[in-house]
Amino acid sequence: MNSEQQKIKSLLTKLVDGQDYEIKPATKEQIEIFTQRAVDKGVDSNIIKQLVDLYEVADFFYYEIIIGFHRSDDLTIFEWWDDKELWLGLRDFYVIRWTKSKFCLGDASTISFSADYEFDSLIELIEGCIKEINEADYFDKNNTNNNQ
Repeated sequence: MNSEQQKIKSLLTKLVDGQDYEIKPATKEQIEIFTQRAVDKGVDSNIIKQLVDLYEVADFFYYEIIIGFHRSDDLTIFEWWDDKELWLGLRDFYVIRWTKSKFCLGDASTISFSADYEFDSLIELIEGCIKEINEADYFDKNNTNNNQ
């Protein structure tokens, strides 16, 4: 496992810590399918490498309402390639994409919510998604709005 994969695994493992959640890698065949499709489309080799690093650690990873990646062999990833955009995932109303040299978190109508949601690397995107999950604090036990 390379250092980027170790970082991805560490981030995702901490995210799901204490929950019944298994992080599963893609199969060798799935990685080959993704890689061949990406090469055929002309995706930048650095972007392919970052995505392969993810898929070799966690394929079809999703958590909470914010972070969710398509399976590595899902054709949906390349659905918007005519616009030079990779549709990497969807979770509820959050869309993860790569476009214009950035990994972005947005929704169906925006590439990203703002420049703060555009990242130079996949790891930065994952960190941004985790930050968004933590800030949302869906399960805050000290929430003063709870019925008493």
